[in-house]
Amino acid sequence: MTAQPMALEDTTWREDAMDVVERLAQQGRRFTADDLRKELRPAPHQNMVGSIFTAAQRRGLIIKVANSTSRTKSRNGGHQYEWLGSQARNFHE
Repeated sequence: MTAQPMALEDTTWREDAMDVVERLAQQGRRFTADDLRKELRPAPHQNMVGSIFTAAQRRGLIIKVANSTSRTKSRNGGHQYEWLGSQARNFHE
């Protein structure tokens, strides 16, 4: 029996993803998980993308502003939210 090589774990993806979300939130325009996927390497697990947005919302960095459909081919038109930086909301109301 041959040994299986150990997969390298991407230990910095969460931190890098949060940095991207923070930067997107500061731009003052709506953004989605598709935007995060465009700017960052793939998440180690598909559920990690949503958890980043949940964490950013809990930290008060972003707010949900609309429902949307993903344009990422692998997401097959799946549901996603549009987000806005919580600081920018005051300018759009």
